[in-house]
Amino acid sequence: MRKLLIISALAAAAIAAVCVAEVAAGAQVNYQDYPNPEFARMIDENPAIACLNACPYDLVAEPGPDTKAPRGYKPFYISHYGRHGSRSGWDQEKYDKIINTLTAAKEAGILSASGDSLLHETELVKKATNKMDGRLTVRGQREHRAIAERMYKRYRRVFRCGSRNIRVLSSTVPRCLVSMAAFTNRLSALDPRLDIVMDCGEEIQKEVSNEASKETRAGRRHYSDSLRNLIGKECPELMCRLFTDTVAARNLIPDPGALASWVFALGRISRSFDFDFDAHRYLPFETVYKWAEYNNIYMYLGQCNSIPFGDDRMKNTEPLVQNIVRLADDAIASGDVAADLRFGHDYPLMALCSYLGIEGIGARYDVSGAQKHFISTLYSPFAGNLQIVFYRARKGLFGLGGRLDKPVLVKFLLNEKEVSIIGLEPVQGPYYNWEEVRAKISC
Repeated sequence: MRKLLIISALAAAAIAAVCVAEVAAGAQVNYQDYPNPEFARMIDENPAIACLNACPYDLVAEPGPDTKAPRGYKPFYISHYGRHGSRSGWDQEKYDKIINTLTAAKEAGILSASGDSLLHETELVKKATNKMDGRLTVRGQREHRAIAERMYKRYRRVFRCGSRNIRVLSSTVPRCLVSMAAFTNRLSALDPRLDIVMDCGEEIQKEVSNEASKETRAGRRHYSDSLRNLIGKECPELMCRLFTDTVAARNLIPDPGALASWVFALGRISRSFDFDFDAHRYLPFETVYKWAEYNNIYMYLGQCNSIPFGDDRMKNTEPLVQNIVRLADDAIASGDVAADLRFGHDYPLMALCSYLGIEGIGARYDVSGAQKHFISTLYSPFAGNLQIVFYRARKGLFGLGGRLDKPVLVKFLLNEKEVSIIGLEPVQGPYYNWEEVRAKISC
């Protein structure tokens, strides 16, 4: 018994030392201590960055200004792919585990004030989820209404000076359908004369939504799991924040690393419900970074044009690319379509942008390169979107009898910000010759 008491006292002293050291260190983070210093800096300055593909749109998206088009060119058609907006998660089991652990600690009289706050916040998220995983939240609807309004006002000419026909395709998943409804309802409110035709179904699903192959999923798991193992099963800082008696708390939660993972999952999704608290504040920065890094690498390897798995992953996005090319060619030839809008998911959006070679997300890395350079939050937050805006020269501007044989130009907006295409020379600024783009991406 005496030996056990000595061991317990030593353990308590060790954890207390960690707590004292943590307080002394304050919030200072040396970014150069991490594989991706820029990723570390961004998380430190904006904790929402650690939410990755569960980050609400307006916390990371920065719609940029329009670079002036070449002389005489005006926008006439938009091809769009939009991910569904902010949603609930798939972590109700984890919420229950947090609630059960902290409730037991409260009953035992060892729950700290921070632990009590975390318990309350977890209960709020669980209640808001209401046993409905993956459903679009009010915030998610708001995100799509805002994007639709900005698109309409930014490219008013597309919707008012030519065809008023808009074709819309959606994934069959409810959160995508509700996103589609929010987006198109806003367009209709802004311009009731628009003729919007919507469709979804299993064959459409094959085009607008795609996943990595089983081989790619298995392969990336091997790489990402090696990173996950580095996170560790101990998180003494979290223990001393949540419990007044950390030794007794170990009887309730023998694996503090598991508790840290549950708290990280809670922190990723709470903002989707417009809660202003950040559950990641209960975790030490290093733990937040490591969990974000693990998920970041996992997504890059499985969904982007990575060196290990990119060739295989890009094949699965070819139907979506073909859909974009086919409908764009039809709109160019007929002049009878203002926009093609598609609503789907984050993985197809990431794969599409990688396939097109969009700067940043289209870069090819091995695991080490992705660990050092890739930041998925910038490319696929909730409501992430790709807009391809088509321009043609106005009739009568060039030559006496009308328009000369001027090429159709396109520019790409990722999350409403102009981006460049890797390996392709623009005509001017961010504007590319559509035929050259088409030749580059044709399957």
